[in-house]
Amino acid sequence: MRHFYYLCFLLLGFLSLPVWAGEDNRASEQYTREYIMKDYMTKPDRTLQLLDEAEANSTMPLNIVDELRGVVYRNMYRNKSALHYTRRAYVRDSLFHNDPSHLLEMTVSMAELSHLLSDYKESMRYAVQGVELARELKDIQSECKLLFCMGENKRMLTFKEEGYRLFDEAIDLLDNSKSKDYETMLSYFYGVKMGYLIADKRLDDAIEIGLQREKLLDKTSRQAEVRADILDQQFAYVYSKLAYLFHRTGDKERAAAYYKKYQSTDASATVDGRFDIAPYLLALGQYQTVLDNCLDFKKMMRQQDTLNNQYLSILNLEILANTKLENYKTVINLQRVIAAIKDNIYQREKQNAALELDTLYEVNEKEARISEQAFQLKIRTITLICILSGALLALFFVWRLWHQNCVIRNKNKALVKRINEQFSMQDEMDRSQLDVKDLSFPEKVEDESGDNEEQDKQMNKMIFEKLDYIIKRDKMYLSPDLSREELTKIVRMNNTRFAKMIKENTDTNLSGYINNLRLNYAIHLMKEQPDYTLRAIAESSGINSMPTFHQLFKGKTGMTPSEFKNAQKEIDS
Repeated sequence: MRHFYYLCFLLLGFLSLPVWAGEDNRASEQYTREYIMKDYMTKPDRTLQLLDEAEANSTMPLNIVDELRGVVYRNMYRNKSALHYTRRAYVRDSLFHNDPSHLLEMTVSMAELSHLLSDYKESMRYAVQGVELARELKDIQSECKLLFCMGENKRMLTFKEEGYRLFDEAIDLLDNSKSKDYETMLSYFYGVKMGYLIADKRLDDAIEIGLQREKLLDKTSRQAEVRADILDQQFAYVYSKLAYLFHRTGDKERAAAYYKKYQSTDASATVDGRFDIAPYLLALGQYQTVLDNCLDFKKMMRQQDTLNNQYLSILNLEILANTKLENYKTVINLQRVIAAIKDNIYQREKQNAALELDTLYEVNEKEARISEQAFQLKIRTITLICILSGALLALFFVWRLWHQNCVIRNKNKALVKRINEQFSMQDEMDRSQLDVKDLSFPEKVEDESGDNEEQDKQMNKMIFEKLDYIIKRDKMYLSPDLSREELTKIVRMNNTRFAKMIKENTDTNLSGYINNLRLNYAIHLMKEQPDYTLRAIAESSGINSMPTFHQLFKGKTGMTPSEFKNAQKEIDS
């Protein structure tokens, strides 16, 4: 009988094993990427709770947990939190180098999130870095995403044509690849480019790409694996924009047809959908509806932890609607809010990611150094003396380097202060200078004769002052194609006398005189627009060659353009 009970107990145990295993499997199912990503758009709080549990129970790798947190927060418009967790995943991938594909995904996300936070310089850094890795891994989709992100950064930095060129490069590369799920990404690219074309008032181009996207979505809708809710959102967006575009171009019948299509989508009832249709409603004169839609979208946007250009677009729509309703007091208040946001939108923390990476790398290198020393100490004791000697020598060189950098920084700051003082004095002189009222030149100025040298000098000085006034007033020096022939025609001089006039009044030749004006303008741009790139400053000042710009700038100021910008920042801070 006793053996019978033992057999029954064992049998019961075996029968219960599948039940326990099933419970464990069901519990572990909710800690997978597929389960968590299933409801992250509709149940973000529950998704974040699951991720916290996954981290606490160590059921998922930490870099995956942080990646998914970034996805959830980004969908909630909390881009700063999304960047924080995505950076954590990026740092772990960078340190361990065990999954290059995941590192590439995080690099793409860092580039996109930095762009959303208006940190275009940082976004461009991640994008350039990611393109190299994508090409190494032959990941066409990631390369296309990064090229498109670079285009967005270029456009926001006022290089619009270069931005559109990168958009088209990404679209062509993706379209030609026919890689897996390329239709979804291509639809997204079409949508973003369409929005930029509308903003730039290129309405015909926007209609063309909108119709392309509609055709692509129709094709994608026939695929069973595409999520219906995401497809519905994309249809709603493209219908709303085409309704607005056709209304603007005068085809109101087609506009109404697309508006009807928009209303047939489920997304038209969402906060995002109602905001997308706001420009069309504004064109129809439904101003109060526009304000209501903007108010709902603003409530959702206030969940985010930072402000960006998308929030500014809401305020601009509210200004247009309130202007039509003659709510001028509200318009003034909104304009003040926009001004305040624009003053602060570029004041982001730009060095946190670099500092965090440097710290982690430094700790990693220090631990490796300590292990190396411990291993060598087991072999022979003399290694300790070598290490101490090397450390002292390194400290000495570090001190020398630090001291030299301090001297250079102080010298640069002194030079910048002196240059600023000279600029102030020059500004005062320009303001106190009498206005040149008579800008006429003699019909023809012949070469000077030796008998009236003093009289010729006086005439040269008078002509130069008028020419100098015209060149500065019209900013002719900003044209890289400015030629001697163009200026001699203005003053009606031959080349010989023109060259002597420039020499007498500037102590240099024409190139030196024009380049001096260009460099003064470049210095002005560096002070007024500290976020401009050096290439942008050089090209805006009429100097297309960066080596030439560096050479001329150092010759004038005694420092490189980068050193000048850094010294100016230290003085301003």
